[in-house]
Order: sequence, then structure tokens, then C-alpha cells
Amino acid sequence: MKKLFPLLAAAVLFVARASAQRPTHVPGNGEPLRLLESPENVIFFLVVPVVIGVLYFIWRRKQRREQDAGPSAPNRQTKDNQ
Repeated sequence: MKKLFPLLAAAVLFVARASAQRPTHVPGNGEPLRLLESPENVIFFLVVPVVIGVLYFIWRRKQRREQDAGPSAPNRQTKDNQ
């Protein structure tokens, strides 16, 4: 009986914790998200993240090229060039 009690207590706590994770205030009855329902949804959920990703990769490429070029690159200004 002493070995059974910790196992039973762990099972009860696991079930209580699992039921606490169930969302109760989620709208809809398991329907999929309708991303293509309106133009605003398409822009907000599809176009904006893609644009942000493309701009990030362009920015990283520019940063990497500036690092590879080093301080002798013609685009970099130093105190001596000003």
C-alpha cells in the first residue's frame, strides 16, 4: 500500500494538471483558422511575415558584406575620411 500511494498521488496530480491546460475560452468549435477569408487576414498573416523575413535576410546579407569588406571598404567612413 505504501508503494501504491505515491503512484496514485502522481496520477491524480497529472490528471489535474492536464485538465488545467485545456483551453476554455477559445472561440469556435475546432474550426480551422480562416486566413483567406478577408484581404486584411491575408495581408496581416501571410504578406507581412514574408516581407519581414525578406527584409531581414537582405539586412543580414548587407551586414555580412560590410564585415567581409573590412575597414578599407570605400563605403565605410572613418574619422580620417570625414
